[in-house]
Amino acid sequence: MRKMLAAVSRVLSGAAQKPASRVLVASRNFANDATFEIKKCDLHRLEEGPPVTTVLTREDGLKYYRMMQTVRRMELKADQLYKQKIIRGFCHLCDGQEACCVGLEAGINPTDHLITAYRAHGFTFTRGLSVREILTELTGRRGGCAKGKGGSMHMYAKNFYGGNGIVGAQVPLGAGIALACKYNGKDEVCLTLHGLRGMYRRVLVGLL
Repeated sequence: MRKMLAAVSRVLSGAAQKPASRVLVASRNFANDATFEIKKCDLHRLEEGPPVTTVLTREDGLKYYRMMQTVRRMELKADQLYKQKIIRGFCHLCDGQEACCVGLEAGINPTDHLITAYRAHGFTFTRGLSVREILTELTGRRGGCAKGKGGSMHMYAKNFYGGNGIVGAQVPLGAGIALACKYNGKDEVCLTLHGLRGMYRRVLVGLL
């Protein structure tokens, strides 16, 4: 028994005295950045397209991951509140689409503009609103981004114009925002997001 206790004591004392440099050596093997290839796009009336490679730093990667996790947890909580009937009316969740809103935000500037239709909670968060403001809006309270009157489909933030309840209604609005940027000589873009149903609206064909 004494021999066994002595052996265990030696093992534990050796582990406790291990130098910190030896413990941290594994973390030094991780890269500080990663390079990704992007599929080349077909060009229309352009001589040169966007870069076909991009570099993601460790710091940015962790930031984007935290943002995606926050959006996912926020949506899961919203789903729970909806099932408890604390959130009333429509509640279009975007869980599973976190990379869309975080990735788009990573590719534009805070001064750029964005407009979409349903499932806008994630975009509202990446455009600068807090989880508290979004959930407050979903539950119909005055502290929400639309004073509790907009709900799931009508949320707004700085340079974010919704959330629209009519399929395809955001397309002409986005075109107008982009035209205003061009007219005022601003170096800004407007991302107008829509799905397959929005493509079949006549207004989209007219704008093209």
